[in-house]
Amino acid sequence: MPADFDLKERVRAAVDIVDVIGATLELHPAGRNMACRCPWHNDKRPSLTVNRERQTWKCWPCDIGGDVFSFVMKRDGVDFPTAMKTLAELAGIPVEEYTRGKKTTPGSPDDKATLLAATKLVADAYFQQLDNPKTDDAKIARDYLEQRGVDEENRKRFQIGFAPDSWSFAIDLLDKNKLNAKIAHAAGVAFQKRSGDGYVDAFRGRLMFPIHDLQNRVISMGGRVIPKIAERHGDHAGGKYINGPETKLFRKSFNLYGLQLAREPIRKGGEALVMEGYTDVVAARQAGIEPVVAVLGTALTEPHIKVLNRFAQRVVLVLDGDAAGQRRADEVLELFVKADVDLRVLTLPDGSDPADFIADHGREKFETIVSGAPDALDHKLSRLTEGIDVTRDTHAVMKAIETMVGVISKAPRINGLKVDQLMMRMARTFELPIERLNETLERTRRTVSKPKPKFTPQKTASTSFDPNLALSQAGEYDDYDSGAPFASQQTNTAGNNQASGQRSTPASLRPIEGVDREMFELLIESPDLAATAVESIDPNWLETNAAKMLLSAYQDLDLAGRELTADNVLLLIENETLKSQVVTLQDRVQAREGKLSISVEERYAGVIARYAKRATDAEKSSVIAKLQTAALPEDEEAALLQQLFDAEKARHRPNSK
Repeated sequence: MPADFDLKERVRAAVDIVDVIGATLELHPAGRNMACRCPWHNDKRPSLTVNRERQTWKCWPCDIGGDVFSFVMKRDGVDFPTAMKTLAELAGIPVEEYTRGKKTTPGSPDDKATLLAATKLVADAYFQQLDNPKTDDAKIARDYLEQRGVDEENRKRFQIGFAPDSWSFAIDLLDKNKLNAKIAHAAGVAFQKRSGDGYVDAFRGRLMFPIHDLQNRVISMGGRVIPKIAERHGDHAGGKYINGPETKLFRKSFNLYGLQLAREPIRKGGEALVMEGYTDVVAARQAGIEPVVAVLGTALTEPHIKVLNRFAQRVVLVLDGDAAGQRRADEVLELFVKADVDLRVLTLPDGSDPADFIADHGREKFETIVSGAPDALDHKLSRLTEGIDVTRDTHAVMKAIETMVGVISKAPRINGLKVDQLMMRMARTFELPIERLNETLERTRRTVSKPKPKFTPQKTASTSFDPNLALSQAGEYDDYDSGAPFASQQTNTAGNNQASGQRSTPASLRPIEGVDREMFELLIESPDLAATAVESIDPNWLETNAAKMLLSAYQDLDLAGRELTADNVLLLIENETLKSQVVTLQDRVQAREGKLSISVEERYAGVIARYAKRATDAEKSSVIAKLQTAALPEDEEAALLQQLFDAEKARHRPNSK
């Protein structure tokens, strides 16, 4: 039994699934359960049900469900460890021992809970400065925001605030709340002084845009210059935008502005629009365009693509139409060839940015050009061949081919079909035989490939789990338990012999059906019977990986002396798909409560008899197959016939028990 089972149990007991689901969805009573509209399909009437007694949820049209952990996994697009950590923090339960990382002291600059409290305090204070302006500067900031066309609804939606033109507003605020300047610095709201000791506020005299994670927690901030205030500082006013520095909470290459608001619109529409600035996102949202996010002072990165790929297959990078935007468009081709995502690039016309384009042309025109955005390869090809006669400009064509092949050569070999399709498009563009381009590709691959360095074991420092780094898809592992979910993955030593170390997508877990389903429904109905079953059932009798993994979970609970209840099974397994199947089994058992006249023991005996018949039939088929093969020696053939006769005689013999 994994050592973290007790902690899982504490977390589950400390949170109510109704509260967790009700925090983002509107629940209503529905008989014994609660119900709401499912966010994962176009639900016209509430079809997602929540069973408070069992602490489970289920959407039958989607055929998904599970416990509170799997709901957070599905809602946030994260793996089990991240969901576990989210719920533990919600419950106020420390997870240092579980994460096997360095322990931190509450109230220290290394403590993430302390940093989250600090960023929230400062963001709330900035918002209040703009919500109820009492200074001349705050009124200037409010007027400027209105001039930019941001209405009150969206100011509140994005919690836009104002940082006073002061060296120590945030530092003093945190100090009043017993959070020192070192914490302000660690949270990214203060910088060390360039000369001398001490700290100064990171943001002064700027419009403030809080940056949230998927749990809607403030993890950083960005500030936009206000021209009238910036004038008094001249050359010392700083850049147009300033983003918070990298901290324990915030990593620019992993986080996206507005994703906590855009997540569900992205999921429903299957498309994400990535812009370059906060105001672009606010303007788009104000125009009714919802699946919009922005990068945070960095180019679109591979981790960004992985995060967005949890929710959408199509990503459109919307870039300013200026020269810098054109350059950034060129840089994303490598992401396109590496990522399993439909990556499109839209460079806006006439040098405009998204906010200006939407203001000038409206939502409908903007959505029209988004729908026609070319993918990254077409965009790059059109740029490279602009003004080139591919039949005459040999030097320019060769340079363009060299550039394209150089990027495509970096595509993983596993993306073979994608590479083939890209090469075909290049062949059409340059009017060349695809065989010649493939030869060039192979030569390029051989040129850039290098021998792998010999492996030298090294000691590595233990680090605490960082949810921003947990980018694997929810339910990625066949293991019902990863063994060390917050540390490096290890083999589960508690008897998980079926699936340890095997990777698979959730789709590989076919539903548990037939006699296997009947058997597990009996175990759920009668936990006392389960103790007998786990010793009697041979895993080889079971037809699917899901059934074998579920039996393995029961066996581990039995070895650890735990009660063999469905609640404990759900707590032990971490695979999102398998959790959903267990809840389906629970619902089937509940639906027939009191409707069967046959006892659990009699039904179990029938199940065992069916397993025995299936084994006998398999053996019989094997013997017949051998008899139908090439001629056997007479003695071997006679022995096989006798074996077949004895098996049939035993099957028809009256039960002497």
